[in-house]
Amino acid sequence: MKNGRQTALAAITWATLTGLPAAQAGLTKDTQLNPGNVKPGGGKPLVIGCLSSEGNATSPTFVLSDSRAKPPALYHLTGDIEMLRVHVGHTIEVGGPITPAPNTRANSTAPPTLKVESLAYVAKTCLKYP
Repeated sequence: MKNGRQTALAAITWATLTGLPAAQAGLTKDTQLNPGNVKPGGGKPLVIGCLSSEGNATSPTFVLSDSRAKPPALYHLTGDIEMLRVHVGHTIEVGGPITPAPNTRANSTAPPTLKVESLAYVAKTCLKYP
């Protein structure tokens, strides 16, 4: 009987210790794209902001709003639609090359495009900056 309790206690301890890091991480690793692959100073910008979606469900346009800047900096994101769809309404960190919007009269206020090469989940909600 004592041996059975020790086995049960060991199993509970093992399950708790292996499950705790996964619970602290928030989302599973399947919701991140190459986290840590793009590093500051590596020639590719890192942008942190709130992800929103515009347009219809079949071909959405994703916009990242970095509210640390005044007015907020906006970026159109290109990349894995399913990966981005999971993070709508979240604060994320995105790394990749930025392409300026074409400078035309009809498009004078269009934000630049950021090609998503790395994506890391930051927070479940959009962070507000003063």
